[in-house]
Parts: sequence; structure tokens; C-alpha cells
Amino acid sequence: MKKNLRKLGIYALVTMALSSCKKDSIEDIYVSGNYEDGYFVTNEGNFGTGNGSISFVDEYGFIDNDVFASVNSFALGDVVQSMSIINDHAYILVNNSSKIEVASIDSMISVATINVSQPRYMAKVSDEKAYVTDWGINGVQVIDLTTNTVSSTITCGTGPEGIAISNGFAYVCNVGGFSLDSTVTIINTTTDVVETTLTVGDKPNSAVVDANGAVWVLTGGYTEYDAAWNVVSETAGNLVKIVGNTIEATYTFAVGNHPEDLVINDAGTTLYYSDGSWSKAVYSFQISDTDLSSTPVINKSFYGLGFANGYIYGTDAVDYTQQGWSFRYTENGSLVDSLQVGVIPGGYCFN
Repeated sequence: MKKNLRKLGIYALVTMALSSCKKDSIEDIYVSGNYEDGYFVTNEGNFGTGNGSISFVDEYGFIDNDVFASVNSFALGDVVQSMSIINDHAYILVNNSSKIEVASIDSMISVATINVSQPRYMAKVSDEKAYVTDWGINGVQVIDLTTNTVSSTITCGTGPEGIAISNGFAYVCNVGGFSLDSTVTIINTTTDVVETTLTVGDKPNSAVVDANGAVWVLTGGYTEYDAAWNVVSETAGNLVKIVGNTIEATYTFAVGNHPEDLVINDAGTTLYYSDGSWSKAVYSFQISDTDLSSTPVINKSFYGLGFANGYIYGTDAVDYTQQGWSFRYTENGSLVDSLQVGVIPGGYCFN
């Protein structure tokens, strides 16, 4: 019903615009309000300035920047790290402001604030429970979704980052924060107890679940510098496949490339990630492959990646001071469109 109303509303606006003598564009007169059909871009903002924001792109390609602040009496805060949609709410993790803002997904009106330390990423465990990785406690905050409060905490490794849920377990990538870790903590989601810890390679940063329930973890490798910023030592990144809470396969990248931002297609059969040294590109990996690809799908470096509805998405933070861009590509790497979003766009959240 809301989808049809939006279509009727846009049709009416187009009719008015075409019949008007004014030179206003459709974007100038578009009125937002329904955030159910489309996707979000999380914009970190400049560190310490509190200008983090959320952009929304609807199913017709209309973009609405700073959607949270536009309907609430306050801004999101400092460093919008990520966002998850669970049940009927948006959970917006604001890292340097030490909080999670909870908003109604159909209006973006704030309904609660959850105080945490340094939240990174969130994953739904059930309709009543979610996990949030938190650098400040080197662990996971267990969120009661019925009350939007922290019910307990689970200790993990250093700098817990990406998280994936599969077959009754949570897989937490311990990236090391500002230091070093090389492990994945596996948590039993029924008991909230750590089941085991796997060593996967230095700085695991992201994880996804494939069509068969296997968990894939991407590690970036580690570089050690001396006081003059000369490289002292360097380790390679890995793509690791975990089945039954054990490592089934490991694929190793060239030393110095530091792969990151692992995402997976809608079918759960193709992985995408950024790889390269200073100038990265996007590569793909079929879950049945036995070797890493040397040919990029998209020969462009992105700050963050996403995948949804058959498209690859990538953010460009530009010079980290002005509004950045979001790009959309087909699965074979053809550019579909690009949109200007907020300052330092870092990731995506899809309905």
C-alpha cells in the first residue's frame, strides 16, 4: 500500500513540476517519509565534529541526505559506523559518541538510545536478541531488542569487528583495534558463551555466510613500521572458509595488499572484496573456486562495499572533508549510477 502511495505521490509531483513555470527539478520538490523501499548509506562524518549522518536512496533513485537529523531534534553524532535493520527498527551505531540510536524504520523518528562504549557492527540473533561488537570492552554487547537495553556482555579478542551468524553460532572477527589480533571468536548464540576461538590470520575484518551455511572470513594482514614509518615486517591476508567451527580452507593473498570489506551476493554463491596495496580494486570469488582471482570485476578503489538486489555498491570518501559518493554496478562491473551522499560514506544498510 505504501509503495503504491509513493508512486502516486511521485506522479503528482512530476505532473505539478511539468505544469509549473518554475525550473525546479524533481529532486528539489521530492518529499521523503517512507524508508521501507530502498537502501541506506552510513556516513561517518569528520572525526570529532559530530556530523555523521544517514542518506536514503529510494526504489526510484531519489536520494535524501541526513534523514535522521531531518526528522529529529538532534544530529546522530560522531562517527556513524554502521546500521542494521531488525524487526521494525533501524539500529544506528555511532562509534565515537558511544551509543546506538534506535529509530522507527518507516519514519526514522528516534525511539531509544542505547549507551555502549565503541560500537562497530550489529547482527540479529533472534527477534528478541542481537549482538554488537564493541572495541571499548573487547567483546560483544548482548542487546535485548524488546527493551532496547544491554542485557549482558561476552568477552572476545582485541578489537571485535565484523560479525556473522550461522547455525546457532556467532563468528566475531577480532581485528585487533589499534593493535593486533588474528582470531575469530565463536559464540553459542543460545547460551551466550564462547564455544571456541580460531586463529585465521592477522587482522580479520569481515565475515559472511554462504548458501550452504559456511562462514567466510577475510583477514587483512599486518604491517609493522619503525619510528620513521619504514616497513619493518608484513604479513599476508587470507580468505578463510569455516565449516562446523573448524577451518576447512585458506586462500592467501600477496603480501602488502591488505584485502577488506567482504560481502556476498543475494544467492550466497559469490564473494566480493577489495584488494590491492595503495590502489585497490574489487574482485570476486565463487564459493566453489580453488584459487583467488587476479582479474578485478571493478578497477576502482572504494572506502566501503555492499551488495543487494543484484548490484555491487561502493563508496568513495573523496578527500574526507566534503560530501562523498555512492556508486552502483552490475555484477559484471558495469556502472549503473552514482549519487552524492554525506561526508565519509563508509557502508550500506539494505531493506
